[in-house]
Amino acid sequence: MNEINYTDQYVAFCQRANLPINEVPTPGTKMGMTYEIAMKELDPHLYQNLTAPKASSLKADVRSRYEKGIMWTSDLEEYWQKGFTGVAKNIADEMDRARELMEQKNLQEMTERNNKREEAIRNKKPGFGSLPPLSPESIARARAEWGISS
Repeated sequence: MNEINYTDQYVAFCQRANLPINEVPTPGTKMGMTYEIAMKELDPHLYQNLTAPKASSLKADVRSRYEKGIMWTSDLEEYWQKGFTGVAKNIADEMDRARELMEQKNLQEMTERNNKREEAIRNKKPGFGSLPPLSPESIARARAEWGISS
């Protein structure tokens, strides 16, 4: 079986995290809390590759989706807790991109509404000429309220 070597990635991680370079952790060995916290934050894919979490540790519904390559945002916390930090990072990144797209769309729609409103204000005729005409019913009602007879 061909084993993947993560030595170079681990050295680069230790340098980025300003941590001493030690042995590359292997699945089932302890890497130390400082290394674990830093790696989960700085290189979650490397953490997942080095710890090699088992899909069998996931809740059954999450495991089923994982094995089919289906990722749900509601599974994010389960992946994170069970050591699938690379998968969790991918989901979080997609959520951020989706949120950004929605914000851009909302901003564009708001800008278009504001531009239409400003255009209407610029093109408005001065005085009362741009107001809609009064209906005969509203005129009669106003005269009655004010006590004006024809």
